[in-house]
Amino acid sequence: MPVKSSAKRTTRLVYGAFVLLVALFTFSNIWQVAWRVFGPDAAEAPASMAVGGPCGTSLSAEIRDIERSRLVASTEKDGPTAKERYGRERSPQKGASSRICEADPHGTEALAALARFDRAAEAHAVRESSELSPVRLAAQSFIRGPNE
Repeated sequence: MPVKSSAKRTTRLVYGAFVLLVALFTFSNIWQVAWRVFGPDAAEAPASMAVGGPCGTSLSAEIRDIERSRLVASTEKDGPTAKERYGRERSPQKGASSRICEADPHGTEALAALARFDRAAEAHAVRESSELSPVRLAAQSFIRGPNE
């Protein structure tokens, strides 16, 4: 019987040491991350990557144009039609910022972000039109009135 009591005590000591090490490791990780984020070196974060005046104005106009084109194209009856409509709605303003933002130090990154947003908006319009169009048409089929 005394052998079993000694084995239990050893097992408890091993588990206790393991829990203590895991707790210290976790605390150390939290401390290191908090120190990097909120410590004295956090004030030395790099400056914002904002673009300058004309480039920013042009990007804002293109973002509004992308949003408008996405909204208009998403009301089409199917995906291919929505894609074609998005391209048609988007084409007048597309690429206007590239000429203006070439000289800006962060212009390249901003134009890349705008291109990603443009592709995502087009995909969203196609997806929304193909998924919501049948549901929209079903809901509109119940509407009777002067707008038929």
